[in-house]
Amino acid sequence: MAVMKEINKWIGSRPTGAPTRSTSPGPILLAFVTVAVIVWVCLDRNWWPSPFGPYTWLDPLLAAMACVLVFLVTGLIWAIRTLYVLGRDQRWAWWVVPAPAVVLTGLAFLALMPSTSFLDERSEFEAITVAIHNKPGAYREHFQIGPFDIRRASSSPTGEVYFAGNAGIFSTSTGWVYSPDTEPAGFTTLTHLDGPWYEYEYARG
Repeated sequence: MAVMKEINKWIGSRPTGAPTRSTSPGPILLAFVTVAVIVWVCLDRNWWPSPFGPYTWLDPLLAAMACVLVFLVTGLIWAIRTLYVLGRDQRWAWWVVPAPAVVLTGLAFLALMPSTSFLDERSEFEAITVAIHNKPGAYREHFQIGPFDIRRASSSPTGEVYFAGNAGIFSTSTGWVYSPDTEPAGFTTLTHLDGPWYEYEYARG
């Protein structure tokens, strides 16, 4: 008899044979999902982390891998708990809704909100251009303009100012050129943006 009482206490102080109520996805899981979604949005829009901004010790690739791990673990936990609550217990729990709602909100934001373009940050590019224009050999390295990571901005003897984006793991470099007199040459692709500004891609090697 004492053994049965201990067993009943261990399974939730219920009569023998009665199933315990499953735990629905709760606030802790929601907190992990929310943080992961926020970080993922920041990574996708290149807001944070940046190799040239604050927290340079945090590699964007590691942050992305951590987000994927959190999504996998929390998604599995959410699915198991939801199946138990809705399937086995045959009951509704509002905590089933918030986690997927947060994920869908993040996806909707990325799909519907346009990314920051060069023209949105043009004034910042122009401020640096004014500072180094007509100063051959002048340059500035490792800085941010909005969501853009700039490896180097340099002035050429012919009056152009080149903004080289941070080199990635692929063999294509991207950047922007201020060229008021002529169309720049020597790039794989060149796109005219507005006025004297161009965006380029250059395939290395």
